[in-house]
Formats: sequence, structure tokens, C-alpha cells
Amino acid sequence: MRTPSPLSTSAARESRDTRSGSQGSDVPIPRGRGDNIAGAAQGPVPEPESAAENPAPAPPTDTAAEARGRRTLSTAFVMLGPGGHLTVELSGGRAIILRDVVMRRKDYCGTEVLGRAEGAHFCGRYDEVVAARPGGAPA
Repeated sequence: MRTPSPLSTSAARESRDTRSGSQGSDVPIPRGRGDNIAGAAQGPVPEPESAAENPAPAPPTDTAAEARGRRTLSTAFVMLGPGGHLTVELSGGRAIILRDVVMRRKDYCGTEVLGRAEGAHFCGRYDEVVAARPGGAPA
């Protein structure tokens, strides 16, 4: 019969101490089925509620300019080809060419393809969009 090494004995003791919580750990100790949890704190049980009586709040609505810009951009966005370039004309008369465009709830983002900011990340609001089309040449 082998005698356990001092290393394995200390490791077993440390494991036992950790499980008993003697080291002041804030981590809860998992309990088995046979453990007594009668002394556990219990909060009030919430009453079930009907979704018809308490509807969820309505999502925020777009302004007319945001809705128009989102519709314009999404129409061009779905026609993107393999190149993935999207030309967006903004209300200030500026046109930008983007790739890797992502449309989000309140704005859109992409990487600029041409111009002095080539390779820069650009994010714009939908209410600034005047026109958009797939492709990479400004009008």
C-alpha cells in the first residue's frame, strides 16, 4: 500500500477548506440534493400578470426625415453587389463611398473608400441621407 505524498495531502486539505468556505470566499458553495436549505432566505413570489393588461411600451418612432433616409439607404443596401460599395449623398451636398456598411437602429456605419479620409470609419444619421445607390462612382 502506498503512502500519500505530503503534496497530495495538502492539496486535499486545501480543497476541503475551500469547499467549507473557511477561506472567506464570496463564491457560493454548491449544495447537493440532501443538503438542508430550510434556513435559506426567501423573497416574495411575484404575482403573474397579463401581457394584455400591461403592454410593452411602444418603440420610439422615427421622424419623417429619418424614415425617408432609412428607406432610401436600405433600398440601395439590398442591391449591393460583390464589390459591396455604397454611394451615399448627404444633405450638405457631400457624397461618400462606403464599403462594409452596417445599418443599425439610429445610424449606419461603414469604411470610406475614396477621398482624404480613405480607410476611416464613418457613421451617419439617417436624416442626413438624400440619395443612395450601389456602386462606387459619385454622380
